[in-house]
Amino acid sequence: MSKDTQQSADDYSKTKVPQNKTVHGIHIASIIVGIGVTLPTFFLGAEVTQSIGLSNAFWVFIGVNLVLGILCSITAVIGNRTRLSTYMLLHFSFGRKGTLFINFLIGITLLGWYAVTVEIFGEALTDAFKHLLNIDFPLYASIISGSILMTLTSIYGFKVIDRFSAIAVPLMVVFLVYVLYIATSENSIGSLLSMEGNNEMTIIQSISAIVGMTILTPVLMPDYSRFARTDKDSLISVLGLVIGFPLILLAGAIPSLITGEIDIMKIMISLSLTIPAFIILVFSTWTTNTSNLYSTQLTLATVFKKQKHTTLGLVASAIGTLVAVIGIATHFIDLLSVLSILIPPISAIFIADFFFINKQKYDLKDFDKLPAYDIPAISSWVISCFIAYLGYYGYLTITSISFFDSFIVAFILYLVFKKLLKKKHSFELEF
Repeated sequence: MSKDTQQSADDYSKTKVPQNKTVHGIHIASIIVGIGVTLPTFFLGAEVTQSIGLSNAFWVFIGVNLVLGILCSITAVIGNRTRLSTYMLLHFSFGRKGTLFINFLIGITLLGWYAVTVEIFGEALTDAFKHLLNIDFPLYASIISGSILMTLTSIYGFKVIDRFSAIAVPLMVVFLVYVLYIATSENSIGSLLSMEGNNEMTIIQSISAIVGMTILTPVLMPDYSRFARTDKDSLISVLGLVIGFPLILLAGAIPSLITGEIDIMKIMISLSLTIPAFIILVFSTWTTNTSNLYSTQLTLATVFKKQKHTTLGLVASAIGTLVAVIGIATHFIDLLSVLSILIPPISAIFIADFFFINKQKYDLKDFDKLPAYDIPAISSWVISCFIAYLGYYGYLTITSISFFDSFIVAFILYLVFKKLLKKKHSFELEF
């Protein structure tokens, strides 16, 4: 196998994506929309809206995804200009060995998402078989079957995901619009907006949950934007998050208010949309978890460097499937809360490093010269996570939103620590 063929087979996880392998921004945006159109997103949209009401939920959906869209635009440009995956980029800020822990954390997070998604998918599949065919299909069998299909798609990489999304995403968008039309045809928007929530979650908790759901997108955006042709294309791809995700959340929120259900399949059964919902949700969840497993492979490839992508994908899938069968979905909201604390500092640090420390100059020729551990990056991450944790439980807060606290603290601390370290080196050289 030639070097170029080998790199292509690995989706250029450790090298730069060549210009002749790039695609239009719309293609990448469709993948991001496909990632969002999935059962956990519908579930969260319903959960948040029933807690705080549609009026508040609408602004939370719009506001969070707009802010994260701005962050996503920055990381998308970094990916486009470097042509490197997130996991290679992190080496420049966290160090050659220090980044292994961060990559492993992201990998575990993605694997958790994979497990949650395949479990909820299995539940929907079982419900659909029961309603449509009156067959009691075992939950574990639904989970395992779904996981096998997703794994087979994922191990063939970005191109297959791209082609798969080109078919699935247009169907998803049409379905979302139709669901919203059916849900609102007999209920005015005014009456829906006037419905109050049950207050099981506060607005701050709802913001943290929505952030936790989408926060990996800005961090992992370089994985996709490195395939964009230009900076403009990388920015176009962000529209998949800014426009697509609020629409998806609303498609879960509004029908939930009308039917009183949170389970997406039960909602669709109430709206007499069982068959089209079953077909579309199979496609959408398949697309999302294919992307989850694809990104997991990229992460683990930097930790377990001697293993093939196919092997890593199969092992990760097996672990995720086992966790799903055991039942991780009951801790879904808790998972999102943890993510809103742990993940934002990672993007803050590599943004600060790329633009302010290295002045947009990342060269793979300098890779072996990178330190094993970057103490400023690791220290900033630990301190910012701790402060955000205190803020989440009300002990110490800066903005009252853990995402902003962890991001801001990490960004500032990293620049300060880097400046202090530079001064220390300059002082030592003088003497």
